[in-house]
Amino acid sequence: MSKFDQLFEELNKHLDSTNQNWLFGAGISYQSNIPLMIPMTKKIEEDLLQDNTTTFLSIKEFLPVDSHIEHYLSHIGDLIALIERSNKHELTINNVTYNYYSLVTLYNEIISLIGDLVRYGYKESEKIQGNINWPIVEIKYHKAFVRTLFNRRSNLENITNINFFTTNYDTLLEDALALEKKLVIDGFTGGSMGFWNPKVFNTSYQASTFKLFKLHGSIDWHKDDENGLIRCRYGTKYLSDNSNLLIYPQATKYIETQKDPFAFLFNKFRESLNIERDNVLVTCGYSFGDNHINNEIEMSMSLPDNKTNLLIFIKESWIEAEDKTTLPEILIKWLDDSNFRNRVFVMSDQGLYNESSNIEKEQGENTYDWWTFEGLTNLLD
Repeated sequence: MSKFDQLFEELNKHLDSTNQNWLFGAGISYQSNIPLMIPMTKKIEEDLLQDNTTTFLSIKEFLPVDSHIEHYLSHIGDLIALIERSNKHELTINNVTYNYYSLVTLYNEIISLIGDLVRYGYKESEKIQGNINWPIVEIKYHKAFVRTLFNRRSNLENITNINFFTTNYDTLLEDALALEKKLVIDGFTGGSMGFWNPKVFNTSYQASTFKLFKLHGSIDWHKDDENGLIRCRYGTKYLSDNSNLLIYPQATKYIETQKDPFAFLFNKFRESLNIERDNVLVTCGYSFGDNHINNEIEMSMSLPDNKTNLLIFIKESWIEAEDKTTLPEILIKWLDDSNFRNRVFVMSDQGLYNESSNIEKEQGENTYDWWTFEGLTNLLD
């Protein structure tokens, strides 16, 4: 048996583990017409510049040319914090004066634009944007994944612990689970209008009940002055400010994750990795660009009695200057870490890695599609 076949067989055994944690990033929703960070940034820039927003223009000129929407929001958040601590209600930088109202208005407008793009969809290649009367977001890929995952595990479902973690703001995963007759526990009590009640995560439920942790918030989470954190149907007028979505796409996410509900959600992520029995964390669509999440994984994997195996599905980045592809630096580091490298499996478009940066391939194969959400679903099938 070849080295690739041995690793592939071991990979399949881990995919049948009775303790599974799935971590999803923006990549799993790309085929569903929810834009990735760069095209989302370009679209929001176009919309804001069309309105000729002076405040946004000054911020855009101040930041590096390769900045994306997370950097914009982070910078605006920093400016608002500085103004709140000053004895004036304005701040002057590089001869540009910012006031609290204009910054808050711009921040809320960007959050609202993100919400619409995620809620209704956007196809950059065709410059097509969905709207409330014509949404273009597809759910078929998420439904196919859920159906395939549980068909594969039909004999184990009643005795299996499966947790879902996601950094995405969209509701496709919970919607797909519900459409496949799975009860979703997301930290809220109620129906389509729910209130934050983290105790529900600690309650024992019947079979076909699965926990979903949205680490960076959601387009249907609202921070209401009177009612606190609410999961709300879009378009209602019950709340004090319908634009106050509780999503934190800033580059400085670490600060926000020290507050509830994010502190609680990250603690649950930590708990799911810090166990002393066979356990897996499977990632797909996540590019390892969030240092806070990466640090949580690394700290957990480094514990002496930890038995978690990492199964990472990812596309390698092209380095034009070196005429080659490469993995994120953090994954290269983990594959070389003597403390846990034997428990790291990386399935890229180029092949399979384990214990080192030496790649294994099937004979005659050039590239693989298992790094995509659809390709991972096919692999499970």
